[in-house]
Amino acid sequence: MKKLTASIILVIMIITIALLAGCSGGAQTAEVDLDFDNLGSKPNAEAAAKATPINKSELTFSEEETSDPAVLSSIIKLILIANQNNVDCDFYAAAAYGTGEAKFKVGKDNIVGSMDTREWRIYDNGEYFFDSYGMVVGGYSIKQDGSKGTVSNALVSALSAVLNYTERVYSPDCETFYTSKKGKADEKTLTRFPSLDAVAYPKPKSEKSALSKYIDENYYRNDFREFTSDNWDESIPPITSGKLTYDEENGIYYLECETNIEDESVLELSIKSMKKSSGTDIFKYAKKRLTIEIWECGLIKNYINENVWEATLLPTTLKLKGSSDNYYEQRFTYNKDDLEIMIVPESVKQDMMK
Repeated sequence: MKKLTASIILVIMIITIALLAGCSGGAQTAEVDLDFDNLGSKPNAEAAAKATPINKSELTFSEEETSDPAVLSSIIKLILIANQNNVDCDFYAAAAYGTGEAKFKVGKDNIVGSMDTREWRIYDNGEYFFDSYGMVVGGYSIKQDGSKGTVSNALVSALSAVLNYTERVYSPDCETFYTSKKGKADEKTLTRFPSLDAVAYPKPKSEKSALSKYIDENYYRNDFREFTSDNWDESIPPITSGKLTYDEENGIYYLECETNIEDESVLELSIKSMKKSSGTDIFKYAKKRLTIEIWECGLIKNYINENVWEATLLPTTLKLKGSSDNYYEQRFTYNKDDLEIMIVPESVKQDMMK
């Protein structure tokens, strides 16, 4: 019986890792507020002037979800312009939170595990800083009658030991990157976001890598300053439906779209990242929906990614099936003078290079 129980727990851990490993973001379990350092505020004149602006006359709009090729092409055009502007701008700061729930069936009950993630990043004229961490925040069972039950503390602890992560990156010149993944977190780490003190990074801290290696290992398509690594080649096509509107008063384009999940070439880098982080090939996208706000100057304001994974753990006599529902929201600012909380002390930068 002990061997069977251990096997079940091991399988649960494996499938939960598979489902939550790439969770960038479901139910939000730890309160977070992204209304700091004027995130989401209108870009200043200098930042706006450098960006490639949106030509409204070239776009086709729809307030309803549609598969109209003209609307989909307009959405793709907007995303590509904003993504490139993010690469070309002199300064941006962004912060994000994510939540995720993985659910799988064990016997007659469903087991649910929850994870929260936090991150923020700054690019400043050739200098780059990134802070990210995620933690398992709970687990429970759903019985046949719909009522909630508990899961063992041993299972939650085991999942936490495997899934909890921290990562801090600093580059003084965007040629050499220093990365530490050995930070110490506790139950209050998430609630202290976005403080630099949320996670402690004891020495020795970091590993050194070149730009090309950093991009390859983190599955960026072209540049680490991009906000999306999906393949937006219209010949695929990358999205299947969407809607696009324009807020005249505030100068904001608003879009929602469904990603083409049938052609894996659209999401190849996301899929590769998931497979590497979980060490398995069982992943399959069931849904990926983007909600994006873009300023009329062409800079991104807000990015929301909602996705669902499905997985089956085979071969095994248990034949466990599961799904993961994830949410990720990231807000941007281009006004360096507004930063207060996200200012990185020189001592932190220097410690990363030791």
